[in-house]
Amino acid sequence: LSGRQGKEVLAVGAAFTLGVFVAYLSVGVGFSKVLNFLDSVLAGALGVEGKLLTTVGRWFIGLTAVLCAVLAVLSIVDFFKARRGQLSSMALNLPHRLRLRINAVIRSGRSARSYVGAAFVIGVVVSFLELACTGQVYGPTILAVMSIPSMRVRALPYLLLYNVMFVTPLIVVFVLAYFGVSSKELTKFFQKHAPAMKLGMAFLFLTLAVWLVSSLLV
Repeated sequence: LSGRQGKEVLAVGAAFTLGVFVAYLSVGVGFSKVLNFLDSVLAGALGVEGKLLTTVGRWFIGLTAVLCAVLAVLSIVDFFKARRGQLSSMALNLPHRLRLRINAVIRSGRSARSYVGAAFVIGVVVSFLELACTGQVYGPTILAVMSIPSMRVRALPYLLLYNVMFVTPLIVVFVLAYFGVSSKELTKFFQKHAPAMKLGMAFLFLTLAVWLVSSLLV
């Protein structure tokens, strides 16, 4: 949108990706701190350290497993829609109003003098707008990690790993843009391979659901 090319694309991409990474990591660390605080308060009041996270965590692990199963079914439905070319009617998409707000935020910063700084701010703002959707998995994931003692002591490394993986697709997109791949070409690629991606997502969600259920039974 801003007409940037070459190294400017990498600078904008790096700033935007860093904004997304910082925003999600901050939310994750903040949420984990709140959980630790609530657990310590309960421990002090009732002498049942770890009970809150363990009990609530198991409930959320179960709910997250159900959510993953639902997402797997919806992904399969979207797979058949994608095969018929009905991409706009797929269930697992950002709501139209939210996409419009994100587009408006991006357009508002495209002409900023400090385009790198603007890209960082846009990355942060867009992250919080998308949190309405991504938080449905991010929140329960954090709670699941915090409820398992062996994972809880390494919560920060897990958060770092989660968010590195989360922004990896952004890095790939901006590197491709640097080498001259246009947004239209990327869109065509994703549209062409949408059925395969939806089928892959269905398999991923189903695998997660099975893993979460098995963790409850152990």
